[in-house]
Amino acid sequence: MLIRARHVVPIDGRPITNGALRIERGRITEVGTAKRAEGTPVVDFGDAVVLPGFVNAHTHLELTHLLDRVPPTPDFVDWIDRLQATRAPAKEAGSVCIESARKGMRLSVAAGVTTVGDITSRPAEVRPALAHGPLRVVSFGEVIATGTIRDQLAGRLQAAIDASDATKYLTVGVSPHAAYTVEHDGIRACVDEAARAEMRLCMHLAESLEELRYLRDGDGPMRAFLDRLGVWDTVIQCPRLAPVPFAHTCGVLNNRTVLAHCNYVSDEDIGLLASTRTQVAYCPRTHAAFEHPPHRFRDMLDASINVCIGTDSLASNPSLSVLDEVRFLHSRYPDFNTHTLLEMITLRGARALGVDHLTGSLTPGKSADITVIPLDNDGPTDPLRNILESVLHPLTTVTRGRRVTS
Repeated sequence: MLIRARHVVPIDGRPITNGALRIERGRITEVGTAKRAEGTPVVDFGDAVVLPGFVNAHTHLELTHLLDRVPPTPDFVDWIDRLQATRAPAKEAGSVCIESARKGMRLSVAAGVTTVGDITSRPAEVRPALAHGPLRVVSFGEVIATGTIRDQLAGRLQAAIDASDATKYLTVGVSPHAAYTVEHDGIRACVDEAARAEMRLCMHLAESLEELRYLRDGDGPMRAFLDRLGVWDTVIQCPRLAPVPFAHTCGVLNNRTVLAHCNYVSDEDIGLLASTRTQVAYCPRTHAAFEHPPHRFRDMLDASINVCIGTDSLASNPSLSVLDEVRFLHSRYPDFNTHTLLEMITLRGARALGVDHLTGSLTPGKSADITVIPLDNDGPTDPLRNILESVLHPLTTVTRGRRVTS
């Protein structure tokens, strides 16, 4: 098959005007101004831009049903309390998560996303629902074990790393949830298992001021929240460290780790992340919804940290579109490099999830994961700015050479 369009943007090379892309057996074989071979079917998208399929490096598909139900506020712990109050009864929770994950997959594909880093608290139920595509999923099994439930660590960790549902579409990773829901030894156990199995690891870190206070002083709203949940006990030790140094003491910081959020970091933290080649998934609209101070993603990029983009969940975000995320960033930072913004939702995300050898750029030999965005005829002539300043949705999404949206 030959795909043509006004512009082809490989991401690992310069945009190509009147470009073409040849696909054979689900893989890209040629990029440029490829000519039609005898008998080769041609799909010409005309006034459009062909890009790599988008990568959502951090999301929670099983929370899709929470759209508009728990509006974020600057009080992060209050938001968590309200989120807990919306949880389905235990006997229904599994089916709710499964249907939410399936719906999240459909919404993602419609938004041009072909790869996700998905956090699941119910891996045994959610993974089978995602295991047969069309999304490429790195499924991070979430581990929560602290205080009165620390004895559940072994069982939850084993469930998180269970790869029995792995397929060509789904690989397994592990996610110690956060520094306030897993203690030092539990986080270290997750790190060790990830290293043993050569899995990716994801952890929420430096997400809120309440987290910083809890790690520094062992008190405040986060401690009160753990009390309300009935998990606080006096054995929990306050590390008296900021989140990034604490994560470093647990072995979290390395090039297989994706840290979600990192909303509150110092210059020293950025230096530590850079020196350990730890990767950061920034969720712009969720960050803004909680009214955090400006994110330091530009400083991180300047320090050669691999920063990519996530949507978090529909509990805190209006869509699962990473294109919407970078359009939001472009509106706030119009002078920021447009190619870097698109790289953050393609190749950088793929690199963070450990699948950049498969996807993330239109490179011969890689999987034919593609999204096609129509040009706004009233917009800028530069194709990257046109995409970022448009409100038009993808025309089609292709995974492994197969069109999965019309």
